[in-house]
Amino acid sequence: MNLRQLQYFVQTAETGSISKAATRLSVAQPAISRQVRSLEEELAVRLLYRNGRGVSMTEAGRILFNRARVILDDVRRAEWEIRELAGVATGQVTLGAPPTVSQVLVIPLIKRLLEDHPNVSLQVVEAFSGYVQEWLANGRLDVAVLYNAPRTKHLETEQLLRENLFLVTSAAGGTPPPTVDVRELESVPLVLPSPPHGLRLLVDQVAGEAGMQLKIGFEIDALPAIKELVEDGVGASILPFASVHREVSAGRMNARQIVNPRMSRTLVCATSTQRPLSLAARVVIGELKSVVHSLVEEGTWKGVF
Repeated sequence: MNLRQLQYFVQTAETGSISKAATRLSVAQPAISRQVRSLEEELAVRLLYRNGRGVSMTEAGRILFNRARVILDDVRRAEWEIRELAGVATGQVTLGAPPTVSQVLVIPLIKRLLEDHPNVSLQVVEAFSGYVQEWLANGRLDVAVLYNAPRTKHLETEQLLRENLFLVTSAAGGTPPPTVDVRELESVPLVLPSPPHGLRLLVDQVAGEAGMQLKIGFEIDALPAIKELVEDGVGASILPFASVHREVSAGRMNARQIVNPRMSRTLVCATSTQRPLSLAARVVIGELKSVVHSLVEEGTWKGVF
């Protein structure tokens, strides 16, 4: 049994798919299959059930999965500590973020790391805040960007900014006023994500407090599809300005800040209190905060610190 076998097995079990594990590890699928099969032969037990939809763990597989994750975490932590003796940030950091955040944040963050910290590599996982927070807790992520996440015994958070939300519409209807009263949302056909999404929960909360009944024509849990429908005039949406700044700058969409009351949410950088941060992770956090500050200063991200 070796570390590569354990790494391949853990990634396959986590993703539920040999092909997804191969993509995440940047190796060929047959290499994953060989290593997992070799591990099963060495232990003389089946670790994974294979079917047309992917793989799932056997009871023996779950035992090995839990132990192997601890082993791999310990090895990675040892590597961090040894490298940090030289004071050089190096290694991979896994960052999780919601789609509306990753779309605007990831590219400038990667460029900043390439320029200032070439030995630090970044893996980005995009998902709704609830999933991101769960993955941070179970050790899949090193750093997370979350909305409205409070500090807890297991979660350390630092506020990045208070983000304002906007009513986003097609530019085909002309140039509207820069703001829109929250009561006006009641008459607008909306395209929004479904209720598990944090943005939708916030919109529903504000509407409920105002005694409003919103017209939700379509529920879509995919930001690109929402934006395409808005641009085509199918409906409007409620989004942070950062997620549509390119379309607004190009004259394809209008964005009006929602007021009376202002609709906003808090963006935080989160880490687990259960695991020490590597020097590379601390570098990523520092650059992340710097990038957010720059985006707000230049007007790409509408919010306050």
